[in-house]
This record gives sequence, C-alpha cells and structure tokens, in this order.
Amino acid sequence: MVHVAEQSRMHMQKKRFLDFQAEALRIISEDVPGEFHSEFIPFDPSKPFSIEELKDRIRQQLSDAVIQHITWFDPHFTLIPMTLFQESELETYYQLNFGKPTTGMSIQFEQIHALQLVVVYAVPAWIIELAHMTLLQKKVHSHLTFILNKQFSESPADSTYLILFDQNFVLSVKRNGQLQLCLPAEYQAATDVLYFILSNHQKMNLPKVNSLQAYVLSSRFNQDEFENLWKQFKDFNEFDTSYFSQAAYQKSILCASSVVS
Repeated sequence: MVHVAEQSRMHMQKKRFLDFQAEALRIISEDVPGEFHSEFIPFDPSKPFSIEELKDRIRQQLSDAVIQHITWFDPHFTLIPMTLFQESELETYYQLNFGKPTTGMSIQFEQIHALQLVVVYAVPAWIIELAHMTLLQKKVHSHLTFILNKQFSESPADSTYLILFDQNFVLSVKRNGQLQLCLPAEYQAATDVLYFILSNHQKMNLPKVNSLQAYVLSSRFNQDEFENLWKQFKDFNEFDTSYFSQAAYQKSILCASSVVS
C-alpha cells in the first residue's frame, strides 16, 4: 500500500519547465497532468539585481514543484556530424561561425542521436551555474534539440518546421527523412519570413507536396498577414499547413520529455 501511495504522489507532483532566452524566461507549469500554463518573465542580464530577482522567482516556483528540465535558445548554434565531432574542439566549432564567444558565455554541446548530429551552442555561464549548483540539473538543453527530435520522430518524410520568436525564427527542412536545412534568421515583418522560406525551397528544389508546421511564439508576429501571403504563392499550394499557438508548442515540444535523446 505504501508503494502505491508513493507512486500516486509522484504522479500528482507539480512540474516546472524553465525555458530561457537571452532576456526572458518562460516558466511552464504542469500542476495537473496534461494541463500547462506559463509565466513570461523578462530580465536584464547586464544587471545583477535583475538576475537575483529572477532566481528568487524560480525558487518560489519550485517551493512545491519539481523541475523537469531547462532549455535555452538563441540563434547562435552549429550542427556538427557526430562522426566528426570532438569535444576538445568545441570552441573551434563555435568560432568558425560566430567568432569568439562573448565574456560570460559557456560553450555547450548536445547529441541528437536520431540525426547523428551534435548541436554546439553557447549559454550564459550564470544559467549553467544555476542549473548545476542550485537546481541540480545536469544539462541546460538546447531548444533546437527538442525541435529537431519532434520533427524527426513525428512528421512526414518531407516537412518544414518554422519556429517564430520575437526577433528570430528557425527554419528546419526535412526531405526524404533527412535533414536538408536548419537555419536561424532575423526578421522584421512577415514578408521577411515568407521570402526566406520561398528562396530556400526553390534553391533545394523541394517537392511541391509538402507540409509546414508553424509555431508562433511571438506576440508581435502578424500571423494573419503571413497566412494571406502564403496562400498567394503557387509554390505552397500543395502544402499541408498547420499553425500552432504558444500553448500547443509548450505541450507538444518543450514539455514532452520523450523528445530528449
């Protein structure tokens, strides 16, 4: 009976997911299994008091809940084939694309076994320290790992993923079950995103019958404008197009522990 009671308690335990970006944290809560809500907390990384306030908010959230994982995203990431990857060359991989990392950044890596790739990325050192020393988490996961595992475990052989943040987006293209493209880019308007997709699809001569899954995580992105323009391009007439909200993204990607390899 004690064992059953313990299992029930663990099943009902509240869960927290910490999703960091450069100047904001989204704390995703699962207080009831399968039901998610989130709190968006901006902060100023240049001000120590702002970081301390953020840490206090995290401690408050974890007073009656357990942390599941920590994720981080910014557009500075590099994908390396697993067969070529050497941990001793982490800084070299990063510098080839982005130059020397800024002070206070820690270069990390994470393996994506489904694709036989390694993602190399830089995380603020204070987040790494918080994860390891205070929150007792072994890893600050790359946001990209979650995205790619989702795309390659559930989507058709030909699919396009679009993840839209406030200033950047990531375009990930899968063809015949293989990763063809995974690029971040900045944007100002919906037209920037549309023409970026169009240009890359034409360059790669991708099949007309395809799918697009667009995750709109930005409060300022004009989705209606994008959808109206998208329908006007014959290149995309045979796309199976789906749009997902912030809540759907949280539930299907960030809070799906099975996607972590």
